[in-house]
Amino acid sequence: MSASVPVPADGRPRLLMVMPYRQFVRQAQEEGFWVGAIWDSRLESSAYLDDVRERADLFVLTDFGDEELLRGTIREVAREHGVTVIYHIGREETMVSAYEVAEELGAEVNPAAAIRYLSDKHAMRELLAERGLSPVSFAAVATRDEVPDAVRRVGWPAVVKPTALAGSRGVFLWQEPADRLPWTELVDQYAYDGPFLVEEYLRGPEYSVETLSVDGRHQVVGITEKLLGPPPLFVEVGHVHPAPLPRDRKEAVEELTAEFLTACGYRFGPAHTEVIWTAQGPRIVESQARLGGDRIPRLVQLATGLDMEQAIFAGLAGTAAGPSAPTAAAIVRFFTFPPGHVDEVRGLEAASRLGHVDELTVRLGPGDTVPAVRDSKSRHGHVIVSGASPEEARARCAEVLASVEIVIDGVPVRADGRSEVLGAPA
Repeated sequence: MSASVPVPADGRPRLLMVMPYRQFVRQAQEEGFWVGAIWDSRLESSAYLDDVRERADLFVLTDFGDEELLRGTIREVAREHGVTVIYHIGREETMVSAYEVAEELGAEVNPAAAIRYLSDKHAMRELLAERGLSPVSFAAVATRDEVPDAVRRVGWPAVVKPTALAGSRGVFLWQEPADRLPWTELVDQYAYDGPFLVEEYLRGPEYSVETLSVDGRHQVVGITEKLLGPPPLFVEVGHVHPAPLPRDRKEAVEELTAEFLTACGYRFGPAHTEVIWTAQGPRIVESQARLGGDRIPRLVQLATGLDMEQAIFAGLAGTAAGPSAPTAAAIVRFFTFPPGHVDEVRGLEAASRLGHVDELTVRLGPGDTVPAVRDSKSRHGHVIVSGASPEEARARCAEVLASVEIVIDGVPVRADGRSEVLGAPA
């Protein structure tokens, strides 16, 4: 363990955060907190962590892969520096350990059991079944060899989820026995052998519910429409906020989400809960005790003016304001180009000058090989635009997608998936 900067004797409430991104350190300090930061040097660049070190009142490096070392580090730092609140705000893999130590020291903002329900897909399904909420057929198995039989028990088609992988990594729609080979190839890429959760395939539009909880009261900040790629991987290709939902469906989704978070015992912080609207009504897919990824907090800010990141620490300080009604709409679309060799990237500069473009990035350049998209981390870039309505935001996004193109193996391919040469989908 290595540390820097002793705690100041200035009376500020002492907040110890595990894996805080640099903006979180600044935002917590703006709300009046002394901030200690615990990080693993392997999870970000040296330059990034140097920035966190410079901003934080205390900076500590440890090995997140060693659970006992991480627990010991949190415990030692908290005791030595008089920490009053321990908050894990990073990846799910180490959240439960951090909250168990926080409970031990009386410095928790959430019970560890609540975090376990939100980070463990199987535990969440068991809780929902026990409470009679959002009924979904499922089976849990320990190894990949047991998955085919579990799929047969749940029924074709079924969604297979690696329980210990975060986000959508390794999620696969198993539609027929022949899918065993491509599914095996997928999990091989992650070097993952188990455990797995097999669930019935929920058909219908998918949404995510962005919430902020304070003292066990769950405020729905908004509902985001998910734009999904094709099966069997369903990689997200975009999001629209706010989702264009009829009032009755919106209220049903919000009510289910709040009831679920209460059942988990979740008390404080953001949650990102995914819901599918089926023929039987809303069904929970999964949830995480963090902000949504894929730049969803930025969409919320463009649509409502609310900075969800700052609102976390305002809530912790007791100064949070309620969520704002949307006055605009925002959309993010991710680029997914066909595999090949990149010759040239065109249209980025002109598209970025459009007034409604908030962010625009392509992660490919001349000489690169375009990787196949298998999960959210392998997508090729994104654009964020806003408009007065979801329809206007979509139209503006389509304008950008039509103007950005990459020449792959001599063929110009637009970001909307069409080939300039063939005038048809690539």
